[in-house]
Amino acid sequence: MDKSQIIDYWLAFFRDLLIGTLKKLFLFCFIGLGLGFITIMVFDTQILEVADWSNWLEILLISIVSLWYLGFGFLHGVVACSLQVMIQKIREALEGLQQLLDWLTREVIDRIPKFQKNIPKSELEEKYDQVGSELLTKLKQRGGITGFFSGVLFSVILKVLKFFFLDNVVEELQKKDTGEITSADIEHAVRRVGTDVMISPITDNLFLIHIANTVIGLFFFSLPFSLLWLL
Repeated sequence: MDKSQIIDYWLAFFRDLLIGTLKKLFLFCFIGLGLGFITIMVFDTQILEVADWSNWLEILLISIVSLWYLGFGFLHGVVACSLQVMIQKIREALEGLQQLLDWLTREVIDRIPKFQKNIPKSELEEKYDQVGSELLTKLKQRGGITGFFSGVLFSVILKVLKFFFLDNVVEELQKKDTGEITSADIEHAVRRVGTDVMISPITDNLFLIHIANTVIGLFFFSLPFSLLWLL
């Protein structure tokens, strides 16, 4: 990817993160409330009508159950939406971050003289800040309505890459037996650290998030039925 493609990718990412999330939040909350209404109707027909309790007790129970299912239906919709957006955006961000890292690497390498043998960490940081600042400025200029939102998030991404990625790159470079650090050494360290630090911990937890979301939803929706069944 070149600079223009990098900017286009992240602008589309941030627009969908803002506008797409609002659309999905409405949809998931609507589904959660719909499931809540359906469950209330099932509870009324299968539990209260069969039990034939007093009117005041049935009114009390249906009120409590309505608050329970509508509240947790809405809450579970928000949680499910958050998880779905997070998982989708993490996968998209991982791909974009790898492309961003590759581009930043090439730009930093190109700004270091080819004949320079020893590259201090301060110079790497300076070149990184220059490249990141130029990219951030271009992104804000083309961001339109979401420019401020995109700029804030992208600046956070650049800072995270700087402090968590750049330090590890330097650490990888210090493992060399020889005193010379070449452009190829920097690129190799970037790719190795980027894969180990960012991708593995995130992808390992995606399946656990799916399981936790399903278990919590089933527990809260089955709890009123279970309590009355035990009684």
